[in-house]
Amino acid sequence: MSLQHLNPPGSAPPYKNLYSNVTVVPPGAKLAFISSQWASGPDGELVEGGAGNYFIQAKQTWVNIMAILKGLGCGVKDIVHKQVCYVEFNEEIGQQSVAGGLEAVGPEAEDFLKSSLRYAGYGHFHRPDVLISVDLVVMVPN
Repeated sequence: MSLQHLNPPGSAPPYKNLYSNVTVVPPGAKLAFISSQWASGPDGELVEGGAGNYFIQAKQTWVNIMAILKGLGCGVKDIVHKQVCYVEFNEEIGQQSVAGGLEAVGPEAEDFLKSSLRYAGYGHFHRPDVLISVDLVVMVPN
């Protein structure tokens, strides 16, 4: 059972191919909704060097996500939808965030940009030094 990622004819092309316009979940699939993840280290504090650094925060956020996916028996290929939230956003921040995420997912990088995606801006998170958070919907093996 696998996800189907589509860009139907007539739909606007995904910006810089960073996502798919549609992700179709096969019948009978089980879904998991993963709460906002951020650049927390094992001690629950912002990872060292993360203050003001989108690359480091994105990388640690995805390290945390990869641990959750592994615990669910999933991988990056099983991500149905991502919501990525920023306190501010521009081209450079986007590039740093994607680079950090790709580094964290390692050999699963080819599937990193396939799921559907929503970017959102927030004025602040639960801590003033958090710059990025990621929520996911994933397909879990039955």
